[in-house]
This record gives sequence, structure tokens and C-alpha cells, in this order.
Amino acid sequence: MKTRPFVIPAIALLLCGNAALCNPTSNNTTLEDHAPQAEQYIKQYYRLAVQEMERTLVPASITLAQGMLESGFGTSELAQRANNHFGIKCHKGWTGDTYSHESSETLNGKTKPILSCFRSYGDVLESFKDHSDFLASRSNYSFLFQSNTKDYKSWAKGLSKAGYATDPNYAKKLIATIEMYNLSEFDQFQSPELSFNLNYNSSSDFNNDLSSLKTQINNLESLLQKSASYKSDLEQQLHSKQSTLNELKIQQQLLKQELDAKINNIHSSLNAQNELIGNLEARLSQTENIQKSMLKSDPMRSYFNADGSSKQHGAIFPAQQLNSDGIFYQSGKKATLIRADRNLVDIAQQHAISYQDLLKYNDLEGDVLLDEGYYIYLEPKASQLKSAVQPHQIKRGETMHSIAQLYGIKLSKLHKKNHLIQGEEPKVGEFVFLNKNNDKKPELRYEHSTIAQETNFNGGGIQR
Repeated sequence: MKTRPFVIPAIALLLCGNAALCNPTSNNTTLEDHAPQAEQYIKQYYRLAVQEMERTLVPASITLAQGMLESGFGTSELAQRANNHFGIKCHKGWTGDTYSHESSETLNGKTKPILSCFRSYGDVLESFKDHSDFLASRSNYSFLFQSNTKDYKSWAKGLSKAGYATDPNYAKKLIATIEMYNLSEFDQFQSPELSFNLNYNSSSDFNNDLSSLKTQINNLESLLQKSASYKSDLEQQLHSKQSTLNELKIQQQLLKQELDAKINNIHSSLNAQNELIGNLEARLSQTENIQKSMLKSDPMRSYFNADGSSKQHGAIFPAQQLNSDGIFYQSGKKATLIRADRNLVDIAQQHAISYQDLLKYNDLEGDVLLDEGYYIYLEPKASQLKSAVQPHQIKRGETMHSIAQLYGIKLSKLHKKNHLIQGEEPKVGEFVFLNKNNDKKPELRYEHSTIAQETNFNGGGIQR
């Protein structure tokens, strides 16, 4: 077995005597103009090309030449953003990531830009592997693997013939690139590892063949020199990666310090908030104790519940028998009862009445907390009671609104008949006239009272 050299070939910057060797890579540049970029590309990716040649038999020279041309020596948008160095399109069956890119396609002798779907890779190694697998798995390229692996010209012409690219000069460009940068030397590589075979003659004549021995020694010395060069290259890479690792460790330490500082700030804020909550809870407890003391010292506490509602309201309205629709009639008007499990909004929805109309029918401004059994009218109350009703004597816990609801008469009419304005409440024992006008204004319990009941909508209340 012949030992394949493991060195990066020098880039020959020779003037081209053959036009085929100087095909421009762009409108105004030649392959010679890209020599620095080519040298950098070869140094960076020749190992991947050799590795794929040994895995799939695709010549390393072909892989490198295609990568240079298709990726603009690794500088194209497709190479930079999608790690696609070979311009491989998505094709049917591709399930990996994709990248949309405008490429120049030659159809019927005319070149025009077309937006196409290209494969996208996580790194360049994936691109090189997929390039080899793409050629090895397609039936139209199968004949190439039956030829001599080192015959780059046959491969270049075969790729063009099989339709790898629409450019009619694609094969010439590949061959020119390979010969310009001596890429065929990489087709002689055996492995990136330091493996070799002296390939000596085991016959008895070997020991007497001084010339053969010298050749073997020279080969061994050459291999040792190349091994030393390879070792130096690996050491440089190791040093570079170690430097990168050290930088990452420093960044990690800085991030850890920053995160620790933020966590400490959060703990401080939580402690401050917990202290504030504790203070508020203590103040709330003090406030509740004060309120309880005030309630105990309030002479009226026996008439009202803890939430301010009257303890007497439940006895104001006699119990009513409801029909199947939850309705009863009072003074000829449809009404229903407040229950603990529904508010005015629920009643309006149940009986298909607008919420605002329900408030208007019952002289209310909002969804107040009314006692269970309170009468709620489903249509406008009467302006005048038809039957002759005696004046109503005010009992403890009653209000002008509760009296209006009890008899089904509008509150404004009840006020007018008794010379009262909204908010005025007669004293317990005074008489309120229902059908005719009172001769005089009843003595008031207090001026412009408000019902101490919370509303469900933070506003409104009973109109007095």
C-alpha cells in the first residue's frame, strides 16, 4: 500500500496558459485572485474532505473544489447562515432545517435568479457528510462510484452530466479549481490518523536490496516529518481551544457573580416585603380590634348586623308563595324574591329583563346587598294603589324604600305624598300615607340617611 502524504499543499500562484484553467469565479475575478481565500479554506476543511473520501469514496479533491465554488470559499450567505457549502437544495424527503435563498440558475441558455429552498445544517461537518451521502444515495450518480476514485476529471464531468449544477461549464470550473490549487494531492491521503504501511518486500532478497532499504528509510523519515507537522497543527488547535475554554470559564464566573448579586437583591426585596406585610397585618389586627370595641360601645349595635345591614329586614316582608316561574304578584305587579344564591344581575338574566330596567323598576342605582326575602319587581311599580290602604306606621328597621317595595308603589310617589325628599326617613312610629297626600311632613329619624350596605359594583345604592 502506498503511503499518502499528510500535508497541506502549497497554493501555486502560476499564470494560466490554458483558458480552461482560468475560468472566472465571478464577473471580474479569476481563481488566482482567490488564492488567499482558497488557502484558508483548504487549511480549514481538508480533513473533512479526506474523512468523507475514506467513508464514501468521493474524491477529496472533488469535495473541496465543489465546496469552494458553491460557497464562494466559505463566504456565501448560504454557507454563513445555513452551513451549506455545496448548494444542496431541499429535495423531496428532506426533513431537516431549511433556508430560502436566491440562486442563479441557467435554463435554456439563460441565467436568472430563482428563490429556492436549501438544506440548513448545524455545522459544516454535517454539510460535508450530507454532500457525500447525497451523491452516494442518488441513482443518477451511482456510475461515478464505479470509476477510479482518484480520477477527478471523470468525476467532474460525471457530476455535470448527472445534473448536479445547471452551469454548462461546471465540469471545467471544477477541474480548473482542482488543478490550480493542487487539490488532487488530497486524493492520495489515507487517513487523518498517523497510520502507515512500509509496504516492504518480505522475500529473502529484501535484506540485500540496499536501494529498496534506502527508499523505505526515506519514506519513513518523510512520514515522521509530516507526523511532526501534524502534531504541531494539533497542538495549535488544542491551545486555541484551551484559550477559548478559559475565556468561557471566566465568562461563566462573571455570570455566576451577576446571578448571585441578583438573587441577593431578590432575597432582600422579599425580606422587606415580608416585613411590610407583617406590619400591615399587625395594623389590620389593631384596626379590627378597634372596630370591635366601637361596635361593643355603639348603642345601636343591637339593631344592625356586623356588615351594617338591619337585623329587622327579614321581618319587614311577609313570605310569598312563588309560581313555577319564581313569580308572585303584589298590588297587581309581577315580583320575585331575593335569595342568597342570586343577585340582581342573575334575576335580570333569568327573567329576560335588562339590568338597567330592573334597577329602574325597583328604585335602585346599583346591585346592593339586599336581605333574603326582599321584594324585587319585574315591571314598573304602581304610581297609585287601587285599593284603599290605611297609612303605614313605621316600624323599627323599615325605610321608605322597603315600604315602597312592600306595597309595590314607586318611591318617588311615596316621597311626594309625604312631603319627603330623597334620603329622609321618618321616625319609628310615624305614619306614611300610601294613597292620599299627608297633611304634614312626618317627623324624621335622621337627615339624609344612607343605607350601610356594600354594593357588588362599588357604587350606587338605594334611592330614598
